Amino acid sequence: MGFLDSFFHSVRLPKKESMFHLNRKGMTNTIGYLFVLLTVLFLPDLIGTIIHLDSSLTEVSRGLYLVQVFVFYPLLIIFLIIVGVSVLAGAALLLRRALHRKLTYQQLWKMTAYASTIPLILSVLLKYIAVPDSISALLFLGIFTFVMYRMIKIYPKASAKRSA
Repeated sequence: MGFLDSFFHSVRLPKKESMFHLNRKGMTNTIGYLFVLLTVLFLPDLIGTIIHLDSSLTEVSRGLYLVQVFVFYPLLIIFLIIVGVSVLAGAALLLRRALHRKLTYQQLWKMTAYASTIPLILSVLLKYIAVPDSISALLFLGIFTFVMYRMIKIYPKASAKRSA
């Protein structure tokens, strides 16, 4: 139920209620949400890879290949989640600084994770209708930047530092 709740609120971003609801979730829930989301989004590719497994492989090669798919693929997804969201959160940190808002990196990391839901879904859908990767990446960054901008603007401005 946690995944569906997070998904429902992620789709509704940048609405204030959804944003504050998702910000109350723990970091473990956020990483789990991203893992499940990416697993569901890339499941068709995973199934297609297994179905189209080369029949000329020996049993040992086929077994090793399946172990790689079921063991290393989830590890790769986790790695990509952490690195990708961290880089995007770093960009959001620059946006926060430009907008003079009171937000920490941890808050921006969670906001980034949930704000990437719609762009990720759109990117996967565009892949299946043969849209070039460059256009898909531009759409991802454009939608993501717009949502993050709107979310960051909701937070109050940082107080001006006094020079003593």
